[in-house]
Amino acid sequence: MTRLSFLALSILVAFSGFGPTPAGGQQPAAEKPATAAPSAAALAVSMETVLSDAIRRAAPSVVAISRVAKADSDAAAVDFSFNVPTLEQPALDPTAPQYVPAHFASGVILSADGLILTCYHALDDPRQHDYHVWWRGQHAEAEVVRTAATVLAGDPWTDLAVLKIEAQGLPAMPLGEASSLRQGSLVISLGNPYAIARDGRASASWGIVSNLQRAARPTGPSSPDDAAGGGAAARQSLAEFGTLIQTDARLNLGTSGGALVDLQGRMVGLTTSLAAVAGYEQAAGYAIALDAPTRQTIQRLREGRQPAFGFLGVEPRDNPGGRGARLSRVVPGLAADKAGLVAGDVILAVDRVPTDGAIELFRELSRRPADSQVELLVSRSGPQIQEGQRQIQGGQPQTVRVRLGKKQLHLAKPGFSQVAEPTWRGARIDWASALPPSQLMFSQRPMQADLAILRVDPDTAAWRAGLRPGQFVRRFDGQPVSRPDAFYRLAGEAQGDVPIQIVGSDGRPRRVIVAAQ
Repeated sequence: MTRLSFLALSILVAFSGFGPTPAGGQQPAAEKPATAAPSAAALAVSMETVLSDAIRRAAPSVVAISRVAKADSDAAAVDFSFNVPTLEQPALDPTAPQYVPAHFASGVILSADGLILTCYHALDDPRQHDYHVWWRGQHAEAEVVRTAATVLAGDPWTDLAVLKIEAQGLPAMPLGEASSLRQGSLVISLGNPYAIARDGRASASWGIVSNLQRAARPTGPSSPDDAAGGGAAARQSLAEFGTLIQTDARLNLGTSGGALVDLQGRMVGLTTSLAAVAGYEQAAGYAIALDAPTRQTIQRLREGRQPAFGFLGVEPRDNPGGRGARLSRVVPGLAADKAGLVAGDVILAVDRVPTDGAIELFRELSRRPADSQVELLVSRSGPQIQEGQRQIQGGQPQTVRVRLGKKQLHLAKPGFSQVAEPTWRGARIDWASALPPSQLMFSQRPMQADLAILRVDPDTAAWRAGLRPGQFVRRFDGQPVSRPDAFYRLAGEAQGDVPIQIVGSDGRPRRVIVAAQ
C-alpha cells in the first residue's frame, strides 16, 4: 500500500466510524452511518489534488543552483576532476544542459526581478566560486533559462544568503508563516536533489512536521563555564540553539536552499541538509523556520547588507526553581541594566515566546535584530523595585521593554555582503556590546558610553590620532553620541580636523583630534 493510499484509508476509517468490533463480533444495526462514507479512492484523489495544487503554486518559484570554482581559485583544483576534458569528451561549459556540477543546491525566488534565497553553506566562498541558476520562465512554456548569479549577502549565523540574477517576470514564492505549523502538519519539500532540477522542474517530496525547535549538532568547542550558559558562546549557528523544523519529507543531497511549503503552496521553511549527520541517509529532514525574525534577516540580506543580532548583556543560568532563565549577572551600562533588570530576575518569555532555560533565552535574543525593542516577561522576588516612574512589585511577573544592543559573534566562517560596514577615517565605530566579552565585561567603561571602536586600520588618520580597538566614544565634535547611525551621520557632515572624546581601558576620558584624510 502506498503512503498516500494509507493516509486516505486512515481518513476513510475516521469518517466512516469503523473501529474495533464490539464484543460478540457483530455491529449493531443502529450504528450504521446515515450516509455512505466516501471511498478510499475518492479520498486519495482529493488528497492528491490538494498536494498537486500546492506543488503547482510553489514549484515554479524553486530554482536549481550550481557552484563552479573560478579558474584561478584554490577551489578549481578540487572541482576540475569532475570535468576533465578528453579526446572523446571535451570540457563542458557550466551552462550546458549536459554539465553536471560537482556542487549543487536549491534556491527560492523572492522577487520578480531575480532575487534568490538559498543557504549560506551551499555557496561557500563567493570570492572563489561562480554561481549558475536554472529556472523555468513564467511566460514561456517549459523554457529553461540559465544565467549567472551574483551574491548580494550571506550570513553564517542564520545560514541564509541572497543571490541576484538578471531577469524579469519571475514567479515569486508565496510566503507563509512557520508559527502556524504544529506537530503533524502536512508539508511538501521542493528542491534540486542530485542536481536533477536543472531542467527547470523542482522535485517534490511530502511528509509531516515531525517536530519543531530542533537543534543542529554543535560544530564549535563549548565550555559549560562560558557566559552564554552551557557552551552557547562557542556555537557557530543559530540552528544549534534549536530553531529548525524537523520533517520526515525526504531531503536528499542538493535540497539545501529549497522550499518547505504548506498545503496552500506557501513557503514556511527553507530546507537544509546541514543538520544531518554526514555519510548517513536519514528519514529526518530539517528546514529553517520562516517567521518574523527570519523575514527581518532576509530583508537585510536583500539590501546587500550584513544582519546584526540582539544582545541583552546578561549572564543567564537555568532556573533551579522551574520555568525561565535566571540572571546571575547583569553587565552595567548595557541593555538589560538600562531596562532595570537585576541579578536574580527570571526571564520567562521574549515577545511571548517561552524561555525555559539559558539556551532558550539566547535563542530568542540572538534571532532578533540589533537595536530592536523586545518585551520580556520577568518574574522578580523581594520588595518593590523602582523602574523609571513606576513601581514593580516583587514576585509578580512584569512586562519589561528592552532595546537590545548588538551581539558579538565568533564564527569560523565569515559573512559577506555587497554593502560594506561603514568606517570613518579608518575606524569602525559600533555598539559597545559588539566588543569581545573580555573587553566588554572587564573594562572600566563609563555608564554613558554606548559606542566603541571595534577596528582601526593601520596608517590611517584614526590610527595616527591614537584611536585603538576597545576604546569607547562619547562625543563627536562636541556633541554626545549614543548610536552608530548618529555617529556616522555627523561624520558624513564633518570636514577638516575633528575632535572626539574617547575613554580608554583606564576609564578616563580624553580628547583627541582626528585629522582629515
